[in-house]
Amino acid sequence: MLNDVPLFGKNIYFFISEQLISALSATATVAHSEKTLLKPAALAKQLFIKDCNSDSNMRFLVRTARTIRNHWKKSTFAAGLVVYGISSGKNYIDTQTLMRDYCQKAACYGNKTIPVHISPRSITIILNPNANKRKSLDEFEKYCAPLLHLAGISVEIIKTESEGHAKVLMENVGGTDAIVVAGGDGTLSEVVTGLLRRTNENTASLVPLGILPLGRSNTVAKNLFPTEKKLNKVRFLADATMAVIEEMTKPIDVMRIEVVDENVVRKPIYAVAGIKWGAYRDAEAKIDSYWYFGTLRKYATYIFNGLKSSLSQNRQAVLNYSAPCEGCSNCKNRHVSDTKSGWFQRLIKENRSQDKYFGVYNPECQITHEKNVSTIDLALLTSNAIPSSFGMSKGIPKLEVRIGPEELSYIDFVKNGWMSEQGKSRDVKEVYEARTIEIKPEQKTQSWFSIDNEYYEAKPIKVTLLPEAVNMFCKKESREPRYITLTYT
Repeated sequence: MLNDVPLFGKNIYFFISEQLISALSATATVAHSEKTLLKPAALAKQLFIKDCNSDSNMRFLVRTARTIRNHWKKSTFAAGLVVYGISSGKNYIDTQTLMRDYCQKAACYGNKTIPVHISPRSITIILNPNANKRKSLDEFEKYCAPLLHLAGISVEIIKTESEGHAKVLMENVGGTDAIVVAGGDGTLSEVVTGLLRRTNENTASLVPLGILPLGRSNTVAKNLFPTEKKLNKVRFLADATMAVIEEMTKPIDVMRIEVVDENVVRKPIYAVAGIKWGAYRDAEAKIDSYWYFGTLRKYATYIFNGLKSSLSQNRQAVLNYSAPCEGCSNCKNRHVSDTKSGWFQRLIKENRSQDKYFGVYNPECQITHEKNVSTIDLALLTSNAIPSSFGMSKGIPKLEVRIGPEELSYIDFVKNGWMSEQGKSRDVKEVYEARTIEIKPEQKTQSWFSIDNEYYEAKPIKVTLLPEAVNMFCKKESREPRYITLTYT
């Protein structure tokens, strides 16, 4: 009769029999115990239920695995959502924890008492609301404004309305302890240009400048505020804001750029990072055209633009440059701007700090070297844009001229482009150091310079280095001998 029982039933039968025998043996062994043992029938029932539950769990796992296999697309999408949700939640918690630490640090400055006769510190912020695809205002309010308010600083925010508006704003800004640029390299260049035009390069009375890196390109800020990869954006902005609060400054170099045109008198442009010209500059200018690649668009631009013949054309130019000089009567001769002096200039005390160089004679400073170049990549950089030299102690101020190879294969072009996006240097054929340099393009077709990542038509220009022209707030932990601390009395 047992043969008529299904296989599963047989297994249950033999299993229950074995368990009953074991249980009865155990009952006989511990009969003298005071514990109440289950009857054999009750024990068999419990064992049967336990085995059924185990089998039910196994069937559930098998059904789940089969469902995932049959609907793998939906399962993969759901798994991606779960992972993204967990990652976003963790990132949110880490961000809140980090900002709480910075807020406590800023509040320590706000809780300090000041004498009755001293007014609270005030700063003027030049905010570019269009920077970084219109994300700058939101990021400023999230990560910068709370720290400034907790530190007890009076903040006046002025928003730029168009390209070049920051230069105009500098004509009327006054009564502030510092000017802080909330934007990228382009906005910083405009502010520096407006200030130096306004003062005829008399930098002795200039208030310190700050930079809140809210733009897409932040060359100088990356060297002022080096940070680790974790929560890079939040830490980057918080460190820049704390630098304004802690009032640690560093003098940085500025380059004056003048168009060489005998027929037209133009106002100079001032830059703090550098000038780029060539195929890589043209590829960088087209990054936003590949927006559909998301965060990979900066790599895609080199893949697609490397195939275009227009980006492979060499740039020919004549370079006339003078060697770097520590200071002499030639290079320290005070630059006189063609801009008419107004009431503001008459109120500024004349800077006499360069008078000590008038008796110093350096014949090398007056010698001009000429070089014809043909290259696909030319860069002219200040020390602010070179990480290896930015934190070093004071030396001879200089501009660094990097001349790339005359031609590159498609693979090398893409590889070098990707290296530059990762913060590494591209292949360089020659490097020159200069105090002043004239670049005279010899191009029949139109090309463009990138000056602090703002685009200008390539024309003959003269670039002059202005060493330590402005003071900028920097990270306190990276203090060097060149750093100074501001005090107010």
